[in-house]
Amino acid sequence: MNKKNIQAVYTSMLSVICIGLILFTGACKRDPEAPLLTQPIYDGPNANTTIAALKEKYANITDPKVIDEDLIIKALVTGNDISGNIYKQLYIQDETAAINLGVDQNSMYTTFRAGQEVYINLKGLSMVKYGSELQIGFSGTNANRIAWEIFKEHTKVNGWPNAANLTPLEVDLSKLDASMVNKLVIIKNVRFNNGGVNAFAGGTATVSEVVKDANGKTLDVRNSNFSSFAKDILPKGNGTLVGILGRYNGGWQLFLRDRTDVIDFDGTDAGTTPTDPETGGTIFNETFGNGTYPSGNRPKIADFTDFDMKAPVTYSEESGSADIRTATGISASVWLPANKDITLKIAGIQTANKTDLTLSYQLVPNIYNVGEATNLNAMKVKVNGTTYTIPSTPVAINSTDDRNKYYTVSIPNITPAATSTVEFIMTGADNAFGFRLDNIKIVSATGGNGSGNTIIVTK
Repeated sequence: MNKKNIQAVYTSMLSVICIGLILFTGACKRDPEAPLLTQPIYDGPNANTTIAALKEKYANITDPKVIDEDLIIKALVTGNDISGNIYKQLYIQDETAAINLGVDQNSMYTTFRAGQEVYINLKGLSMVKYGSELQIGFSGTNANRIAWEIFKEHTKVNGWPNAANLTPLEVDLSKLDASMVNKLVIIKNVRFNNGGVNAFAGGTATVSEVVKDANGKTLDVRNSNFSSFAKDILPKGNGTLVGILGRYNGGWQLFLRDRTDVIDFDGTDAGTTPTDPETGGTIFNETFGNGTYPSGNRPKIADFTDFDMKAPVTYSEESGSADIRTATGISASVWLPANKDITLKIAGIQTANKTDLTLSYQLVPNIYNVGEATNLNAMKVKVNGTTYTIPSTPVAINSTDDRNKYYTVSIPNITPAATSTVEFIMTGADNAFGFRLDNIKIVSATGGNGSGNTIIVTK
């Protein structure tokens, strides 16, 4: 064999060996999501504060506040993004209270599993308020979320996760209080109003589905269209729910962590179906989504496609002045600019043969500087041709604590119709600063607020 042939054979042998090595090393590569072989042990400073103490310390903030003290908390992870129903949030609690962290990262559950003990060095992070509730974040970033690399620097795991360490707090819907905000809870003997009919989130946005307990008390269950169980049909009958109990501008809501938080629904019929005219509860609920939309930034009403309520409900605003937007401390809402005559019209609401209808909505006056004042009766409401004048309700900025306040207006015994049309009418002459309109709801029968014929304004 000549030298040239020997060289060719040698080259071929080397190629075979290299391919074999590549295949072998590839086959032996460890799954990147497999658990660490060595148990992680935290060896940093001990915890020196609690979640309850932290929340008390920053209870009165309005703007994001950087934490400038060497504060360390120890807690257990209770909720993460394992199913996609919780988005860029991590929920933790200790023996005193619970709180959530906004983190700009997906798939956090691979490291921060339910029952994982964590130590968090808070110095340099921020306390922020979202929906009037405190959370841990990072000021000046998108949605005040903590960048992933910064979060990992401040948050250390200790030991293996153990979900058995988590005992949900059993709660009664008639006895909810501030100490329960963001806690892992269990709620027994509840029924979905739309069980057996609606999907958890059948559309293209996060939606609320209402559950009711044996005493007629209701709670919104928030379901993301990105969750792994979004297209599953809500279970029929009575059962148990586990999840994170949140509160948004005073309204309670439950976040399921995954499908296993829906337990032992018995499939029994309540005697009526969600389409039965006598069914009570929430029959219309518009939150305007979460502030991030395929239809773009600050879309006009005519261009917005991400309403919670779908056909046959329609939305219109002829002046073209109103749009959908968010603001610091304010959720996605309809922006009603100053000095404009604006009418937001919502038609096609299914209220046929419903009884005891109560309409409620929230207003945020766009006043910011001390001394600025306006009146909530700048907006009038018309339902099926009947105009409701809101009682004079002056609001003013006396201190920074008065900024971005939500005011809830409840109008009982609204005029029923085969299908209802609601118009929110803002007079420009009475609107010197602008308003935001949010969380429009109509409830029927057992969902009524028992206020007779009196229009009620609360904050």
